Amino acid sequence: MSSIVLTSASGAPGVTTSALGLTLAWPRASVLVDADRAATPTVMAGYLHGQAAGAGLEAILQAHRERSALPEALKAIVRPLPPLPGDEAPRALLTGFTHLGAIDLFDPVWPPLLDAFEMNVEADIIIDAGRTGHRGLPDPLVREADLVVLVCRTSLIALSGLRPHLAALAAIAKVGATGLVLVGPRRPYAADEVAEQFGVPVLAEIAWDPVAADELHAGPGGLGRRWSRSAFAVSVDRAAEALFGHLARRDQAVAS
Repeated sequence: MSSIVLTSASGAPGVTTSALGLTLAWPRASVLVDADRAATPTVMAGYLHGQAAGAGLEAILQAHRERSALPEALKAIVRPLPPLPGDEAPRALLTGFTHLGAIDLFDPVWPPLLDAFEMNVEADIIIDAGRTGHRGLPDPLVREADLVVLVCRTSLIALSGLRPHLAALAAIAKVGATGLVLVGPRRPYAADEVAEQFGVPVLAEIAWDPVAADELHAGPGGLGRRWSRSAFAVSVDRAAEALFGHLARRDQAVAS
């Protein structure tokens, strides 16, 4: 099992849409974890057509506080996520926060939760962490993740606020576990320019295609026949392969 955290520094680069797309395009079984501390159930409202969030991270918090077995709690809480047409890999969702008071209490739960995923779920975990904010992401989450990715656009405005957030994540994350995913490459800056400026790799690129990205929120039944050939869908497939390959190569290097 690998765990990938997606976050953003500023603006609205589409972290949740990117996380959803990557989960659905991931080369093997995957689970999307909604860890956005803004407590905005975007996937539930969009892709799942307003379904009730039900038990999620707050139920995990309660189980942890009661010293219950997290693998068992996780098994009861993770729900199937409808796949895209033609996809046969298992997809699932762990819903997020519904009460703001639970958010700060959850920080120490991340290590045992990721351990529970490893023991009980044969899938890679993609965590939508929303914006880093002025306080940054929870240290335990960043420290335990296999990959921490800042999602950003390539405009000067978006890139200008990136450095302090990137430095804060890199200081906590595993060595070499921090990178960028660019949304809208060459609008106007290219990946090699961004990587050189910030000294971290651009791990993947997602096309600037707001129409197709918005269509994804309609769920698999609402996608047109041409959606899979849209710039967004094709780029998300490539981004999932790139991130998956990056993790596989790093695991192989560590093992050798």
